[in-house]
Amino acid sequence: MEIEIFLRTIFFVFGALIGSFLNVCIVRLPKSESIVFPSSHCPQCQAPIYWYDNIPLISFLALKARCRSCQKGIPLHYFVVELLTAALFFFAYIVFGFSWVLVPAFVLIGLLVVASFVDLEWRIIPDEVSVGGMWVGFLLSMLIPALHKGPASEVLIVGSMVAFILGGTCMGLHLLKLFRFKIPVDGEDKKILLLGTAFLLLQWSLMTLAGVIPSCATSFAALADALQGAVIGACSLWVTGLIGEVLITKRVVTEFDFKGMVDDPLALMKALHGAGYVDAQGSLQSALRDVKTAAGLKLEPVFEDKRQEIFAMLQDVDQGGVMGWGDVKFLAMAGAFLGWQLALVAFFIAPFIGAVFGLIKVLRRQDTAIAYGPFLAVGIVASLFWGDMIIRWVMGMYGY
Repeated sequence: MEIEIFLRTIFFVFGALIGSFLNVCIVRLPKSESIVFPSSHCPQCQAPIYWYDNIPLISFLALKARCRSCQKGIPLHYFVVELLTAALFFFAYIVFGFSWVLVPAFVLIGLLVVASFVDLEWRIIPDEVSVGGMWVGFLLSMLIPALHKGPASEVLIVGSMVAFILGGTCMGLHLLKLFRFKIPVDGEDKKILLLGTAFLLLQWSLMTLAGVIPSCATSFAALADALQGAVIGACSLWVTGLIGEVLITKRVVTEFDFKGMVDDPLALMKALHGAGYVDAQGSLQSALRDVKTAAGLKLEPVFEDKRQEIFAMLQDVDQGGVMGWGDVKFLAMAGAFLGWQLALVAFFIAPFIGAVFGLIKVLRRQDTAIAYGPFLAVGIVASLFWGDMIIRWVMGMYGY
């Protein structure tokens, strides 16, 4: 019992330490800054933060949430991130025990925390988290196949079928969208098509190799499950967004869409409203559709250097924008860690939580755009810890 209490304490403290590093990632990644250099410093007065003022959880409380040098407030999210990460690491140890599975579980939790808090602040999910995390998920799945609990061949066969069907459906709907809006096929479309096809073929090859080379069967099966998870996770969100773009004709732009693009997103929104491109709620107006090139936008000189980016963003919103690509890549990353079954569990859990917050925003007459990443993260965490139990419960309802 004493050893168990000691280990739980160690993992809680370790989580808090990792949370302190995640705070650096949350602040710097959206600004494309290095997460290594410079060392920790106050963002207000730039004074260096010494080690005794950088102790997770304790320093925040000891300093009463204020910088020692300038006495300006320290945002609450620093404390929340450290406490949340510590609690999740603590719970992950309780669920998985002292095993190698903790390694990918901790990595996934760290990625979820960073993505959630960045998305809340910036309405983006950095590719370093989603795309980079996906490749890490593939590697860890192969090295630590216990994370996927040795998927049976029947599970992989079903996953292969679902991946092919969903992937084909997404590409078909996407091509119809390009045809409808007369959008040329660009490099990004080709990259998605090639990468998706490669994933589908590779997972099928790994399933075959798992039966041919018994000594590597477990690792090959786990990696095949990870590839299926990435494809099915991404496509489940992508197809939802494509369907939404057909059903939802009201296009809304918000100041968050321009955060990080211009210094004063609110001023830009007012300028767009004054020019008649959007109404007071951000809904796109017919005046915008009469603008064919970025040069045709009526903008104040202060936004001149960002004219092309502003026009591209407005065009993206006008052509759809129901589901952000960041969310699609985010669930693909989670699928690489969890496999296709648990990725679907996360996909179905997230909307229930997101719908509640979306309804609140509608009732408060705010814009209907929400940062969906945090709700996906909650679904992914629930799937990581209780996904197998949820699947058994659902299958039991149908007599399986």
